[in-house]
Amino acid sequence: MTQPQPWHETPPAFSEFNTVASPSTIAKRNNSLRFLITLFILNSILLLSSPSATTHAAAFEVLVSKPSPRFDYLTTGHNASTESVLLRPFSSKYLGNSVVTNVRNLGYSGTMVLGNNPPQSFKVVFDTGSDMIVITSDQCVGAHCDDMAHYNCASCTKTPYSYNISYGDGTWGSGPIVEDTVSVGGLVVHNQQILDITQSALDLSSYGPEISGLVGLMPGSPIENMNPLLSTIFKEKLLDMNVFSVYLAPTLKINQGGSFLFGGIDSTKFDGELNQVPISRAAAVRKGMWSIDAEHALVGGVPVDGYVKSPWLFDTGTSFIAVPMAFARAFHEGIPGSEYSDVDEVYTVPCKGNQSFAVAFNGITYEVPYLDYVATPTDGSTDCVSLVMPLGKFEMYILGDPFLRQVYTVYDFTPGKSRIGLAKINLKDASLGNEGLSGVTGPGGKLISRNPPSLALSRFSGQLALQTICMAIILTVVAMLS
Repeated sequence: MTQPQPWHETPPAFSEFNTVASPSTIAKRNNSLRFLITLFILNSILLLSSPSATTHAAAFEVLVSKPSPRFDYLTTGHNASTESVLLRPFSSKYLGNSVVTNVRNLGYSGTMVLGNNPPQSFKVVFDTGSDMIVITSDQCVGAHCDDMAHYNCASCTKTPYSYNISYGDGTWGSGPIVEDTVSVGGLVVHNQQILDITQSALDLSSYGPEISGLVGLMPGSPIENMNPLLSTIFKEKLLDMNVFSVYLAPTLKINQGGSFLFGGIDSTKFDGELNQVPISRAAAVRKGMWSIDAEHALVGGVPVDGYVKSPWLFDTGTSFIAVPMAFARAFHEGIPGSEYSDVDEVYTVPCKGNQSFAVAFNGITYEVPYLDYVATPTDGSTDCVSLVMPLGKFEMYILGDPFLRQVYTVYDFTPGKSRIGLAKINLKDASLGNEGLSGVTGPGGKLISRNPPSLALSRFSGQLALQTICMAIILTVVAMLS
């Protein structure tokens, strides 16, 4: 029987091609192999932990639209040519006084998906002036319940909380607060609180046809145990940038468009740099309100008499500029021919003029051209309605759509660092918000470029560099061993 060869002897058939390896050489090779295996494992971990360029979305966009503003006069009395009242008023969601424009012109609406058993799609208003997601339940009882699509709480989880929400116009709705999956623009948020309206005198028809609810976009809530959508998004770290950006196309055409972009900034939509203004610390500003201080207010470039630095609420759910009565009076004194209507609680103004509305933040003035805050009647009347509207006894300032169409706004909801960045809209690239994130741009649109760059992208770049170094070392060690 052939005896096994000692480790130090080379088989005769290979003696002319091989040399005998010493124990120290083999030990070095074993150490190199261990090092090689360690690098291979490290590289594999980096590959598995790297964000996928095809699955990691930088931002999520919801396209919105609404009808163009308009209103009508209704003639009354025996002398119809001289007596008239405004037809189809709607009420502010804050106050009970009537304001005039088309009843279906209060907010920009888009699509929200609730649940997953099965997913249910709803047309809702995206509202920076409220905090809750409000939807009409299929168990709803009361006025207007049948006017809206219903949410079936098939996949939701009950909570021990309920709430009665009411508005200044006297409408209200109540029901349990439940948790379910919410999707907006492809951004999926699990276990999000929703106010499921089961008892209602809540009339959402003023927001537009087929509207079933609201998506409140305040970053916090004054209501105990309430977690708004933005709060959940932050806690779950769903976005690289804790911001959402709002673009409302600067046009008064039918079906005005726009977009709410979660987690990104579309730098093609504005000119210059963003003016970052911290959230107001004024006593009147409740928790979560998107209010910033304006140091000046002007009419036709002239300071409004009596105005002092005050917080202004940025509200995508309002189609006018709301101001205290004293401000409204002083502002319209700067517009020749303006007149207050005690019946309608609005100011009528000439249909042609050049006195702009303006406010200043951080020393930068933002204007609303005259024709952008004046609503034109459909009956050919020479009297138009000013959308700078008084709030009666309430000392509150609200910047609604007439102002928000002039600026691109970025809402930073980082706790303790909340702020609003704003810049004048880029009129050259104005579009109806139909470009999206797919890379297919619409008329006048450009691809979205994020500013600053994604943190995930930075992490990905660092991991890619480490993977490259590991692979280079692996190849070097392999070459040495061969």
